[in-house]
Amino acid sequence: MSATRIMIFGGPGAGKSRLALRLSRILGIAVYCVDEAVHDEKGELRPNSEIDCTVRSWASNHHWIIEGGNSRTYSDRASRATVLVCMKPPRWLRVYRVAIRDKLNFSSLYWSFKYDEFFGSKDEVILDSAGNDVATYTLRTNKDVDELLSMLACKKY
Repeated sequence: MSATRIMIFGGPGAGKSRLALRLSRILGIAVYCVDEAVHDEKGELRPNSEIDCTVRSWASNHHWIIEGGNSRTYSDRASRATVLVCMKPPRWLRVYRVAIRDKLNFSSLYWSFKYDEFFGSKDEVILDSAGNDVATYTLRTNKDVDELLSMLACKKY
């Protein structure tokens, strides 16, 4: 099993982007951020069909790290992934990180707080439906993140 296509998902403030960048440095694999597909250069929301097409095109590549939401394309990414990483730090930590990062943006705080209620079950379905040839990880703490990074860096994977 090789870490060539890595899907990272979880709530706002979970640490997805940071983990993706760290994995990219270790593995030399390109990172794609779903948020970049969602908004255009002016910050305007793109149509769902355009977002989905972009994310699906990324998932069709041979090597990738795709981090972020857009649960409409979860199954497309998960079906091609060799590694699934669900970021699940405590809710209070996610909310705190979003408050710092997004300058108390109410919408961001709301979705960080409510993520588990709206999307947590979708995350579980993706993890539970992974085949035997797909490595799955649920990372709750910084220690969990460091252990995953160490394992991949040592090529014990």
